[in-house]
Amino acid sequence: MFGDCRLARQDQDWKRIGNIGEVLGGATPKTQVEEYWGGGFPWLTPAEIGDSIYVNATSRTLTSEGVRSCSLSKLPAGTVLLSSRAPIGKVAIAGTDMYCNQGFKNIVCGDSVLPRYLYSLLMFNSDYLNSLGRGATFLELSKRIVEDIKIPVPAVELQLQFECFAQKVDKLRFMLLGNPLPMFGHRSFCCSTNSGNGGVILEAKDY
Repeated sequence: MFGDCRLARQDQDWKRIGNIGEVLGGATPKTQVEEYWGGGFPWLTPAEIGDSIYVNATSRTLTSEGVRSCSLSKLPAGTVLLSSRAPIGKVAIAGTDMYCNQGFKNIVCGDSVLPRYLYSLLMFNSDYLNSLGRGATFLELSKRIVEDIKIPVPAVELQLQFECFAQKVDKLRFMLLGNPLPMFGHRSFCCSTNSGNGGVILEAKDY
């Protein structure tokens, strides 16, 4: 079962994000160099993450020269996009290969974690993510902070069930207190909120 998924718990049996995936950031090429901009490579900023789960296009694009100028790491389709400053905690999934600016700490999931599961887990724990921000001028999540966050990693089979459910319901409906969720075979998921810890409890019950 998923159990209590409030990341503030940081259970000792959970796994570090750095051990189940690769954390990648981004940068901004010099805006005054025209040769860096307007090519075929999508380049994302936190302001472009909205209510959609998947990001398939960006308002600005880079040329290969722009990518090379900052030695940018490509974010493959399926990367979990996490804004790490201004603001912290906006989450989406890359629907295509892309690059991003310095306002992200993104996670390329390994084989043990499905992107849709990690996306939902981070989205439901935005308060906790914000509590990890550090900085004198503005709060920011460093690569090390994100790598050290521990998460519950259930069997891929359960993650697949959760992914199927998540594709069918609106994320706001999912967060409603005590909202009953669809059943999968003899197992159903239900959620509840805990305002004191700023997270969501996901429970799987057998019938």
